[in-house]
Amino acid sequence: MAQGQFEFFQMRCFIAVAEALSFRRAAEQLNMTQPPLSRQIKILEERVNLKLFERSNRHVRLTPAGENFYQSAVDIIQRSEHAVLNARQAERGETGSIALGFVPSAAFKFMPLIAQRMAEEMPQVALSPIEMMGYEVFEAQRSGRIDLGLTRMEKPRDEIEWTKAVSEPFVLAIPKQHPLAQKPDLSISDLNGEPYISFAKDRGGYLKETVRAMFNACNIVPNTRLGASQTHAVISLVNHGLGFAIVPRSAQVIQMENTLYRDIDLPTQFRSDMFLVSRKGKNSFVNTRTKQLILDVLSQFRVPD
Repeated sequence: MAQGQFEFFQMRCFIAVAEALSFRRAAEQLNMTQPPLSRQIKILEERVNLKLFERSNRHVRLTPAGENFYQSAVDIIQRSEHAVLNARQAERGETGSIALGFVPSAAFKFMPLIAQRMAEEMPQVALSPIEMMGYEVFEAQRSGRIDLGLTRMEKPRDEIEWTKAVSEPFVLAIPKQHPLAQKPDLSISDLNGEPYISFAKDRGGYLKETVRAMFNACNIVPNTRLGASQTHAVISLVNHGLGFAIVPRSAQVIQMENTLYRDIDLPTQFRSDMFLVSRKGKNSFVNTRTKQLILDVLSQFRVPD
């Protein structure tokens, strides 16, 4: 082997002797006999072309070169151990980073729960939540801007993996002073002709189409007054007494003074779904572990098909 090259085992032997200042004690710590230890130190000194120890019958001490080499040797060993630890943690999905795109409606309840669980179970994984519209989730995945996405849009593409993460019922959001607000046994038929706040087609398209399909299936024609893209905007219009809205159950975390949420007898096949999406072939250890965590967190919001 060329001069200057040495093995980590020889470095560990050197550090043990340097710290114990005794070949006998160092050999005991390394669980080996003294002659092999002395041989490893000799090989190390030959390969670095330095005298590292002054030896006598009674004493062992570091030479000036040995003292300098000791500091570097400790640093090298610590760095190598740290590198191995990091690699093992990465293999287990314990370190890394995740960019998670999510639609605005996921911010009310789902994203806080995901962030909290990741902080508890994956503290060394850096989570970067990025709010975006459904179509932006796809574009961000295609460009590599995000690792995972939460979206309501169900438009499968060959390069995208889909898993239904949320399937929750809808509830009625209605002004407290509305005649139907306190009606017992409220049914969807009671909403026929009533002032209605819809989701807008441009950015709330999935929810708009789902609720419209439900109304059509039940032969309900509400009096559509206004439309808004985001759930919080829809509920704000309800809060001002402008009409009722049908919103995902998780939206109930948005509490406004004049808004009442009611469970209502709705067809069970119409639900508010959300999908966890990722790009095929990009399943790193940390991606896979994060996906499982997200699905576990959101399982409480998933009604079996």
